Amino acid sequence: MRRSAGPGARPSLDGVELPRRPVLLFWALAVTLEVLLGVAFLLTGADAAIETGLDRAGLDFGSDLVTAARVVVAYPAALVGVLLALAQVAAPDLAVLLVAGVRGGRRLVRVVGRRFRPWSPEVGARTGLRIWLVVVVVFTACNLASGLLHRAFVPDDLTWRLSGSMLALLPVAMFLDAGALLEENGWRGFALPVLLRSHGPVAASVLVGLAWATWHFPVKYDAFVDYGLGGGLAYLGAFTVKLVAISVVMTFFWARAGQATLLAVAMHGLSNDVARIGGLADGITWQSSAISELDLALPFVVVALALIPYANRTGWGRLRS
Repeated sequence: MRRSAGPGARPSLDGVELPRRPVLLFWALAVTLEVLLGVAFLLTGADAAIETGLDRAGLDFGSDLVTAARVVVAYPAALVGVLLALAQVAAPDLAVLLVAGVRGGRRLVRVVGRRFRPWSPEVGARTGLRIWLVVVVVFTACNLASGLLHRAFVPDDLTWRLSGSMLALLPVAMFLDAGALLEENGWRGFALPVLLRSHGPVAASVLVGLAWATWHFPVKYDAFVDYGLGGGLAYLGAFTVKLVAISVVMTFFWARAGQATLLAVAMHGLSNDVARIGGLADGITWQSSAISELDLALPFVVVALALIPYANRTGWGRLRS
């Protein structure tokens, strides 16, 4: 479950040599790409174009590719903005390619690509499908629990209309969420298996969760504009707790399925909840924003704390595959 290289040994992944401190390099490259693309996004007025597209399409913001396509159809001038937004979201996957350019080359890309599967051959379809079913139930239940918490603690900021159409949107959430589809080769396809070579699964999950959360910070700069220093830090702290908890839960199922990045894509998409099973909470104050993030975090914290003892007893699944 835990493997460590000798002193001075170069880190590697499945026999492919990596640069020194590969995860730190990957994270730094992902943040740099995100910032550069974010500046381009703002300088081109892409945000205003996308807002116009959303208004013309009669849509709320959504992180899925279906929403992106509808915005472009309704307002073709938003195309550049949508492409820049997608490129920014794809920064973690693009960072893997840059790491491969430093060391590892095509072999590293192939190693990461081999994990883009619903389950490993050792797990098999029968067990793999059961794992997928459990994932859908667990993540949907967590979203529903978050909606109930929102209704209890931030009712004035919550829009929530449960309907059967949410079920139809689950495949969109699982497979067409832009963040999930364009990030997970970085977080769970590359960073997590590298960290598992020198850290236990919980520590590796927490580190990936922290990298995942802090990578978002540059695009959340407006939290400090809207809420001030203290309020912005409170909001980002709650946001970080959420992603760390989700990261632990994702590692468990990812490992049970044999390091399956496609399952990570589905879990990431379900946690983003474009189906709105947990409703839409728009924080007006820093308090309501922080509370709504903690509402999203709490169900996953509970699931993570329940899974860790079981996972420790059973070895976290196929972490060596």
